[in-house]
Amino acid sequence: MPNAQRIEVILNEVITSKLQDFGLDNQSKKYIWQSQFNEFGIKQILQFTYRGITGSFWFGTNFKFIPFLTENKSLRHYSYKAHLFESKSYFDDENQISLWNERFFRKSLSNYIDKNLTKVLDFLYNLNTIESNITFAQKQINSEEFHYKLRDPNLKYVLAYLFDKQGSFNEAKKMKTSFLEDNKDYDDSVFRSLD
Repeated sequence: MPNAQRIEVILNEVITSKLQDFGLDNQSKKYIWQSQFNEFGIKQILQFTYRGITGSFWFGTNFKFIPFLTENKSLRHYSYKAHLFESKSYFDDENQISLWNERFFRKSLSNYIDKNLTKVLDFLYNLNTIESNITFAQKQINSEEFHYKLRDPNLKYVLAYLFDKQGSFNEAKKMKTSFLEDNKDYDDSVFRSLD
């Protein structure tokens, strides 16, 4: 199995130049490629993760104006974490990324990227407005098949901020109330950026 340094080298050889052509760069964090924030405070993020001999990608968006809730319930801004995301299986459930050895990793990574890069980039660049991200988050929150229903950041939390940014203050208030009803260990202070 390739070590972390070899994984980074192979990732850079196989995908970095392809992603740089579309404005996604990985200069600030290992295994993460990201755009700059656009005029709406949105950036696209692509992240590689692995566990054991299987690799995966996460594709999503980060919002400059939404703080993340930390484990100790404080608010922090991270520009390299996705607020909304999907996994690689959203695009392709069949092609696994194998880290069994370097040859398998390079081949399976190349196969996944060759088959899915266009779909992934279309997905990311269609999430370039507040409205498109609201639509995506609502689709996820209403889906019975959504894999990541219980996760951080919480979709209702994110939607409260997105609706507020859009100027839909009644919808923002509904999401804020619903989030606080579902998460009794949090209080109104997690939304102080909205006040």
